[in-house]
Amino acid sequence: MTVGIEQTEERGPLHVQIASSLRSQIERGELTGGQRLPTTRDLAKDLGVSRTTVVRAYEQLAREGWVEGRVGMGTVVRRGPSAPREDRINWNLLLTPRIQEPDSEYRQVLRMLSQTDLLSFAGGLPSPEFFPGDAFQQLADGVLRQQGSRLLQWCPIEGYPPLRSWIADRLGCVMETVMVLSGSTQGIHLLTQAFLEPGDTVLVEAPTYAGAIQAFRGAGARIVSIPSGADGIDLDRLGAVLDRVRAKFLYVIPTYHNPTGGCLPVAKREALLALAARHGLPVVEDDPYSMLRYDGPQLPTLYSLDRDGCVIYLSTFSKSVFPGLRIGWLAAPRKLLPRLVSLRNVIDLFTNSLAQGSLYEFCKRGMFDAHLQRVCNEYRERRDAMAVALRRYAPDVSFDVPHGGLFIWARIPGEVDAHRLLEEAIDLHLAFITGSLFYPESEGRDRIRLSFACHPPDTIADGMRRLGLALQRSLSSERALSADAKTREAAIPHVVV
Repeated sequence: MTVGIEQTEERGPLHVQIASSLRSQIERGELTGGQRLPTTRDLAKDLGVSRTTVVRAYEQLAREGWVEGRVGMGTVVRRGPSAPREDRINWNLLLTPRIQEPDSEYRQVLRMLSQTDLLSFAGGLPSPEFFPGDAFQQLADGVLRQQGSRLLQWCPIEGYPPLRSWIADRLGCVMETVMVLSGSTQGIHLLTQAFLEPGDTVLVEAPTYAGAIQAFRGAGARIVSIPSGADGIDLDRLGAVLDRVRAKFLYVIPTYHNPTGGCLPVAKREALLALAARHGLPVVEDDPYSMLRYDGPQLPTLYSLDRDGCVIYLSTFSKSVFPGLRIGWLAAPRKLLPRLVSLRNVIDLFTNSLAQGSLYEFCKRGMFDAHLQRVCNEYRERRDAMAVALRRYAPDVSFDVPHGGLFIWARIPGEVDAHRLLEEAIDLHLAFITGSLFYPESEGRDRIRLSFACHPPDTIADGMRRLGLALQRSLSSERALSADAKTREAAIPHVVV
């Protein structure tokens, strides 16, 4: 497809002029809703400009709502003269400031998860081929026959008591400190509502789980980030921040971190707890991945090490069994839990009783532990396959091999921007998540997150081959642009005044 760029009266940078020309063609109906625009590479070649210039023009049109990026299709026209009329209500004036505009990068991730024509390493999800669906169907049938009238009725807001008791035994605590949730992300939002007013400070690792950033930002909190890597959060930096900042809580993922895969060693766990106790700092420990351990030592949770009542613990069955359960849990100090239960009662009376009853039978009969052993064996093989394929097909990429979890956190060469690399990858029907999504500030443009759980080794190898090809294309493009810029700079005459 060829798109002509007409002369306009628009002044300013080239990307502004290109955007103005395309906008005019959309307004006149020459480019219609759903129509695909040329790739940034093709249009740049046709116009004799850099690809970056075209990218910026498309980004401007996307911000204005004229076009949108669709995974597998590229950039398409979103609206034209026949677009529906605007709402008469100004929703921006009515909505609370807590309701943020949807993050474009976050929306792109959600689209990639549902795109069937992409070989996706984007989602932080377990593999459907290992879901124990047949076992759960049989267990649900049995639970319905035996306890149907009970489990189809109201359930205590804290959760189905037998399941709470089983969770408490695994944690080494008492049932009265445990509440079952609709996934651990509900726990993040519950704690956000309980603790944070606009302007309050919350501490997070950098990088960290994108959903937590969204929740804290939506509450109007001031997010202060502490660097985190292969051995967890930087305690020296944390201590320095705590000496000058009063925070409501610290949110951490100490075991098989998302996205880095890192682990906080035992000594640093104890030092973190001592630091928290000294400053009176609550610690929210998000622990969705510790059950997915492939090698290395079994590490104690912060919650199990806590002797001062500082830690609030979150976990879930979504990563270890299957996401559709929507069952997670929270464990909190005795004095705090009733307040959280009271708040929960306002927004969500209780979690799916039938699913809780079935899950309890799955756990009580030892099926959960057997399932864990199976998936850990499979995921270990897939992790190793991704590491081998990355070294073979993308030797310019550096990474640490995680001892557990679902992700490899990779660093790409500095001259390549991860978002531009993703564009190249999507042209090859490959998807991953760019690193900037995991930072509250503008960082991570040299990072990508790859999830290895959902594909067998052969498919993983093919995906890393495509990644290597996309990276080589990106490197060639960036180096060509750099050489072109140097040539233009050399051609500019030097004027001595």
